[in-house]
Amino acid sequence: MKKFAKIIAVLALVGIMAGVLAACNSMPKIKAAFEREGYTYSQDAADFISKFTEELEEEQIVFNLHVFTKDLSMAAVIEFKSNKELEEQLEKSETLKGLLGDLQKSDIVNGNCVLIPMSILRAEEQIKIFKNA
Repeated sequence: MKKFAKIIAVLALVGIMAGVLAACNSMPKIKAAFEREGYTYSQDAADFISKFTEELEEEQIVFNLHVFTKDLSMAAVIEFKSNKELEEQLEKSETLKGLLGDLQKSDIVNGNCVLIPMSILRAEEQIKIFKNA
């Protein structure tokens, strides 16, 4: 009986941890939402844009950059490890504060991710996709 209780406790703990980890990462839903709307994930574009993020790297800000393209428009998504990590990085980085401002009340924040629309013509579309993901 004790063995059964331990197994149940371990399974419950694993389930809780999986839920917590899944709740911290918005990127899979965001990627799926952009792809449903005809955008393509572009690692080449992300690699190119990451050359311009050296200042953030010098401040030891840890993030992943994702880029989605559709026709001639691009949307960049900055993914932090967690919501808490996003808040901590924003607090300590003047560069990030200047770039992103007060994000918590913004349409360009979704969990641990920040959207940077890179298209004037499709910015509203990109924000809608991002926010509804």
